[in-house]
Amino acid sequence: MLELCFSQSARGGLRCAQHCGGGGRKVFGVIVGRDDGRPVTRKEIRQAQKQAQQKREALDREAIPLGGTPSDVLELSLGLDMEDIREPLGEARRELLRRWYDGNDEAADQDWQETLESADRLRACGTGDAVRIWVDHTPSSACGLLHAASILEKTGAAVSVVPLPRWREEGKAVVSYQGWGEVEPELFGHFLSREESVPPRILGVMASRWRELQRENAPLRAVVNGRVRSVGEDFYDDLIRRHIPEGQTKIALIIGDVLGREKPGIGDVWLAERIRWMLSAGELRMVREDPERFYRSVVERA
Repeated sequence: MLELCFSQSARGGLRCAQHCGGGGRKVFGVIVGRDDGRPVTRKEIRQAQKQAQQKREALDREAIPLGGTPSDVLELSLGLDMEDIREPLGEARRELLRRWYDGNDEAADQDWQETLESADRLRACGTGDAVRIWVDHTPSSACGLLHAASILEKTGAAVSVVPLPRWREEGKAVVSYQGWGEVEPELFGHFLSREESVPPRILGVMASRWRELQRENAPLRAVVNGRVRSVGEDFYDDLIRRHIPEGQTKIALIIGDVLGREKPGIGDVWLAERIRWMLSAGELRMVREDPERFYRSVVERA
């Protein structure tokens, strides 16, 4: 069984999920802070550590291992909801992804090579192979699914999808999810009950929709009323404007508010690009530019 996902965080979760439980994860981190900015006491730190340990032990007891080996987990992290998609695995897409790595070309090239290898593994599938696709609520995942369908359409492989639920009850709390990268590895196995097979005819319809999107080749693709649609480059601009405060602010704070409060399902890269456009259009004014880290630059409304 090949496991396919569309983000690095989901790939990491799936690999951990293969053999989770039984005290497998010994290391975890705890972040403790105050909303009012006051220093955290040692007692509060110990309490947070205790709660985190209890949660880790509970997850360990709940764990349902997926089985398999790390090489079974494939990732097509291509960000296909953004920019030109005529050649999803071509040089233009590679250069686009390189920009997202903020100058770390070595890591970008390594991840690109792994992506190409994942695509080759999918193309090499036959009638005796099975591919399970983990799909979430992000536009990149929705586009990734259609692209994967175009690769698998003629292979004869048995294809299934595991859709991420919108929420999960956790005691008295309700946890909401947007991407598989937010899910603890111990819980992946619990969602196998949601697995659905994708008949060849449906796979063909999905592949056909991908080819339509490629012909349209819009600046962006978004999920609108449950369907992937081509949209304009300004699709998310109003969300950005909603979180530009009066006075001066760091670009990182604007992007953080949009991602945290609006949960648009896209990454920070496109939001940063649109803020650059707002600066060039005169909608925003650069107050203090950080030449090394754009996100640390300070802007204000023009």
